Amino acid sequence: MSRNLEEAKLSVISDINKIFKENKYPILPIDENPIQGDISIICFPGAQSLKKSPEEVAKNVSEMISHIKLIKETFVVKAFCNIVLDWDFLFEDIFGEINNSEYGRGVSKPDSILLEHTSANATGPFHMGRARNPIIGDSVSRLLKYYGYEVSTEYYVNDTGRQAATVAYGIKNFKGGDSKKQDHKLVECYRQASDALKSDDDIKSEIYKKMELIESGDKESLMEVKEAAEMMLSGMKSSLKRLNAEADSYFHESDLILDGSVNVVIKSLKKSNICSEEKGAFYLDLEGKNIAGRNQKFFFTRNNGLSLYTTRDIAYHLNKFTRFNKALNILGEDHKLQSNLLNIALEELDSNKPDNLFYSFVNLPGGKMSTRAGRVVYLDDMMDQIVDASLERLREVDMSDNQKRLLSEKIGIGSLRYNVLKVQPEKGFTFSIDDALSIQGDSAPFAMYSHARMSSILRRYEASIPNSKLDSDLVESEIELIRTMAKWPKTVESAVDKFAIHIIPNYVHQLSSKFNNFYRDCKVIGDTNEALRINLVSSSKRILFDALDILGVEAPDRM
Repeated sequence: MSRNLEEAKLSVISDINKIFKENKYPILPIDENPIQGDISIICFPGAQSLKKSPEEVAKNVSEMISHIKLIKETFVVKAFCNIVLDWDFLFEDIFGEINNSEYGRGVSKPDSILLEHTSANATGPFHMGRARNPIIGDSVSRLLKYYGYEVSTEYYVNDTGRQAATVAYGIKNFKGGDSKKQDHKLVECYRQASDALKSDDDIKSEIYKKMELIESGDKESLMEVKEAAEMMLSGMKSSLKRLNAEADSYFHESDLILDGSVNVVIKSLKKSNICSEEKGAFYLDLEGKNIAGRNQKFFFTRNNGLSLYTTRDIAYHLNKFTRFNKALNILGEDHKLQSNLLNIALEELDSNKPDNLFYSFVNLPGGKMSTRAGRVVYLDDMMDQIVDASLERLREVDMSDNQKRLLSEKIGIGSLRYNVLKVQPEKGFTFSIDDALSIQGDSAPFAMYSHARMSSILRRYEASIPNSKLDSDLVESEIELIRTMAKWPKTVESAVDKFAIHIIPNYVHQLSSKFNNFYRDCKVIGDTNEALRINLVSSSKRILFDALDILGVEAPDRM
């Protein structure tokens, strides 16, 4: 929250505790961020020792503290004594902070962070089931940068192993589909090669031979799978670009074999005290590492001595920490065990370990998506659908067709991102286009329209923003708006500390709602309080713009 507001609350709380002590009252718990008012004293714990009902305690407390300097009023709701601070007295200091253009932004941090997100296999178009990964990853990156960290995003390209060899074989030997978009075209090559691998022993033998050449470090084979992956990625990258979530860099798994990093990992892990061998394959014995069942044997080589995906993942993370102080991975909930095993291996190598943010998968109204069952909706198709639906809603809006198309793209993609981000990552949810595009309630269009309304007021003002001044007592909707703006720095800090990106859209909705209440209740231009209110509009717009930008949602000036 605002530093000056925090200091005011601490001063009031200190005075309250002094009064409790003077009156031999128990020290009661205090909520500094209550639903109502600015501070709330929770009176349940005092009922037993004082031999009074919680409501009586709350009323007594209200009478005892009402004279404290910074308290304007108190009101009792059941067993809670709620406190409203004297905002007229505090306004100048608090709004002086809010009005600063850097308000809410963190200072520069010494740590650099590599944030890995998406990293989907280069075997075809993205599907909606895992759409949370790039959206969460990109927005967490924006959040960390806003807070002052040096952050770079990276996509780990899995271009070795059976799937990569199958993609390369398919592109070389089968005709692609009719789509103009590269990943949609080439996925047909991959499907045909996958079917052939299952039904034709000669093709299966060829693909597995290629896989062994890749893992043994054959340069020609490594270049073949890398080039095939790049061809598929060219289409996948355009999807991420449209989503405003393309990574800063792409790191190829094949390079870890080519430069010898994987062999270094194998050699180092063989020296571990918990390394064992089984039929020529080496593994870490995790019996004493709180790992259950068959996963207690963490294999890092095949019985032919070649590496596994997990081995290359270890090499990749060692590489990360040569380039950055910290690493953060955005991972589906199905990667929790693998992440745990990775960290144990990194510990054996005396390496730093990454932080992880896990997410549950997105469902659609038709049920859980399944590749095997053929129930897959591509992200590209969903982006087309939501943009088209947005354009349809703009049909009666007075603007040119070109303006409508541009705005519908902003609204559609912004709504998709916002609707994904507003749900806590660990919780699964069902995505609905109608919910995402709703102009009412917790949605991107509601927030975007609020920003457009703020912009409209500032355009009509047609003058430089004056110094804010308080000519009369603040009204309730002004206080509510200022109170919400005062929470922005603490909101950002809390979201960063917990990698809790959903906190930001929750704040966006609060700010948009409080501003619309202010707009409903308070005349801005031409009012005696015009100087104050135009400043409230200007600061609200700046904070809302910053918050939407963290979410990757473009804030339009007109809607």
